[in-house]
Amino acid sequence: MLKNLSLYEKLALAYASVFTLIGFAWSYIDHDSFKSYFVVEDGFTEWSTVVFLLIGLFVCVRRVWLLKNERSFLFLFMTSLLALFFFFGAGEEISWGQRIFDVESSEFFVQNNAQGETNLHNLMVGDTKLNKVIFGRGIGILLFLYLAVLIPLYRKKDSVKQFVDKFAVPIAQNYQIVAYVVLLILVQVIMASSKKGEMLEFAGSVIFLLNVAFPYNKSNFEPKNRV
Repeated sequence: MLKNLSLYEKLALAYASVFTLIGFAWSYIDHDSFKSYFVVEDGFTEWSTVVFLLIGLFVCVRRVWLLKNERSFLFLFMTSLLALFFFFGAGEEISWGQRIFDVESSEFFVQNNAQGETNLHNLMVGDTKLNKVIFGRGIGILLFLYLAVLIPLYRKKDSVKQFVDKFAVPIAQNYQIVAYVVLLILVQVIMASSKKGEMLEFAGSVIFLLNVAFPYNKSNFEPKNRV
């Protein structure tokens, strides 16, 4: 399954695997230091997540540029939306540079954000963090439908394939599907840490980047006159 992967895919997958396992083990060996050093704000995992999300942004922007004269407006629009999703994720991860530039949160975010930061995913709705409802359960449901419903239909029905390709949806390769499932089981199900969300964001950003940059339907995202 892995022998035909490019060097970039192997390196990214190895990076995510090694540090996810390190984080998993560390959380059980010494949870306090795990929280203080490995998944701390502006730490290793957070900045790794930001870097991979920004690479995803670059991939999508480059794709729009290369295909601007070869694909439909819908295709380019959906790819642009995906680029905005990567940009939004990277911005949210570092609270839009708040700590970097030492900017104080407005009164709204101080009162309604679980961490008092200027971002949306930590907003509180009553006693519930928005992150758990939308970015946790919501994305979880979408990922399940994507892996268990859309991908099998894409590979079996030409009508679904044509529809999905028209909307510029990157279809995951088999190893990426396995990576998604293993990550969910290892971190979401088995891991007991209160900081497992950061581990999901870290490894999930790598797998999602691979999904977008090296999809099963890769030919749909390549220029016709590619050199």
